[in-house]
Amino acid sequence: MRLAAALAEADANILLTGYLTPSSRMMIHRNVRERLSELAGFLSWDTDPYLVLTDSGRLVWTVDGYTTSDAHPYSRLFDVPGIGEVNYMRNAVKATVDAYDGEVHIYIFDGADPIIRAYQQLFPKLFLPFSEMPADLRAHARYPEGFFRTQAEVYRTFHMQDPQAFYNREDVWDVAQTVRAQSGKPEPMDPNYMVASLPGEDHAEFMLMLPFTPRNKTNLSGLMMARCDGDQLGNVVVLQLSKQQLISGPMQVEANINQDQTISKDLTLWNQQGSTVLRGQMLVLPIANTFLYVEPIYIQASEAPQPQLKKVAVVMGNKVIYTDTYDQALAQLNVFMQGIGVPAGTPLSAAQAAAAPSLPGADPRLESIRQHLRRYNELAGQGRWAEAGKEMDSIESELSRR
Repeated sequence: MRLAAALAEADANILLTGYLTPSSRMMIHRNVRERLSELAGFLSWDTDPYLVLTDSGRLVWTVDGYTTSDAHPYSRLFDVPGIGEVNYMRNAVKATVDAYDGEVHIYIFDGADPIIRAYQQLFPKLFLPFSEMPADLRAHARYPEGFFRTQAEVYRTFHMQDPQAFYNREDVWDVAQTVRAQSGKPEPMDPNYMVASLPGEDHAEFMLMLPFTPRNKTNLSGLMMARCDGDQLGNVVVLQLSKQQLISGPMQVEANINQDQTISKDLTLWNQQGSTVLRGQMLVLPIANTFLYVEPIYIQASEAPQPQLKKVAVVMGNKVIYTDTYDQALAQLNVFMQGIGVPAGTPLSAAQAAAAPSLPGADPRLESIRQHLRRYNELAGQGRWAEAGKEMDSIESELSRR
């Protein structure tokens, strides 16, 4: 065996070393996807394995597996990166590969899939039910991004349920675009993992999210969300927005951010020789009856390209908030809502309506609140939290006045 291994690996040290014993084992296929392809090559494996730390401290790779076909009747072919052209695709299994000894387990997560049921009959010892996955690994199971991206591409057209509208392509969607590169060229948004609350839910959960716009337009038309927590894993929710009320899409929000004088000045200053501004992908968060847009802004030096978070822009309606951190932005947003007479807990759609341009100057308390808030941000940025807390107390006192 040592001679065969030495010939296979073209390494004479396998014969000469004294460290090998009769119980030694050689891990030949060490690449995670290659290892799974050798074991179950009849399945397609996701191109993005992710590492999980178990409760016992071991590192385990988790990989999503798909059953696919290119012969499903009356179905359109789609080119899926890393897999090829398919017109049938289901996230039937999830595999775990131990990073230390290479031990592989394949768990069935979609027992209703006819293809995986057939393979299960052929290889009964290869697959395990998802109920046997250890809880510390099950907690990290998530909806695969590549699969979600393919579903979103299909749903752009097939969300139309009226045959006439579908035939005439009257309501085709596009994946929302945003500006990330320095060139300013719009690019389709990527799905984002985030912790957020669905409309009507009172708790936050881990989900994958992607917004849509109408074909060749920039307003928001829908939001597709894949849930990842607990028993909700695998459920996809789509928010289809009313056509009678236009809601700003990511590109329109980008325009509002770029038109802000303070932001425009900072971007021009930082984007000079020696440094580069990077715009993070915008997050579209459904909150109550409206949406909150969050965009991080990074800066990196040309000599040592390591992006550093510089600012955060938060937008609600026409209100643009520009601060050093996300927490500060939310604090300003909350103070702004209360300062214009919107009670805490009011849906943001009502707050947006109350934030008409003619209202802020009607209350003399607002100028005092702005001054205290400006001072609060300065002190918080310097780490002087005790003094910053006093400024927040002053803001609360102003808000409590009648």
